[in-house]
Amino acid sequence: MKTTLTELLPLAAVIAISPVPILAVIMMLLTDRERANPLAFLAGWVCILTVLVVGALLSGIDSVSTTPSKTVAVIFVAVGVALIALAIHEWRLRPRHGEPHRIEPWMKFLHTVTPPRAFALGIGLVIVAVKDLLSAVQAGAVIHGDSLPAGQEIVAIAFFVVVSSLLILIPIAVAASFGERALPTLHRWRNWLERHGRLVLACLFALIALLLLLQGLSVLF
Repeated sequence: MKTTLTELLPLAAVIAISPVPILAVIMMLLTDRERANPLAFLAGWVCILTVLVVGALLSGIDSVSTTPSKTVAVIFVAVGVALIALAIHEWRLRPRHGEPHRIEPWMKFLHTVTPPRAFALGIGLVIVAVKDLLSAVQAGAVIHGDSLPAGQEIVAIAFFVVVSSLLILIPIAVAASFGERALPTLHRWRNWLERHGRLVLACLFALIALLLLLQGLSVLF
């Protein structure tokens, strides 16, 4: 069990260190609209992660820690190349020193979002993020490969989902605990993410791409 949790921790961290969902939750907390929006977003996020992990577990997908087939290796290389392109894209779009923050179109959507839409957004941000999809599927494969008893499988899934959601949960907990006194802190977090979020994503994409390329190319050559 301890070994499984150790394997799951870096996979969950890859998802947790995602600037976009954290920024989305913070901006929802800073608006005067529905206070249920951040919780609805978190619920959607947790639901889709759970579905992906359980789906991978039940389907019996092999962990990428085992030697992949040549077909899987080709997929790894293709995804790795795509992630390198995404890393370059995020790097080029990062704000330069002294430049004003760009207002992304999806940020404007948050000013009029309702709880059902916030729930859907929580689901959507996981689905469209390649690194999150890969990490969740790999988590299910790790749990399947370790052949744990049913009770321990549930604990492992819960551990993965909680750690993956931790940086979304923290702003919600801070706002709930401190009310208006939390606003300056939330503003600072938002400003930092707007300034450095793309750089964080570029580094994450590059790191995951490197791992996938090494895994795939080692099989092909």
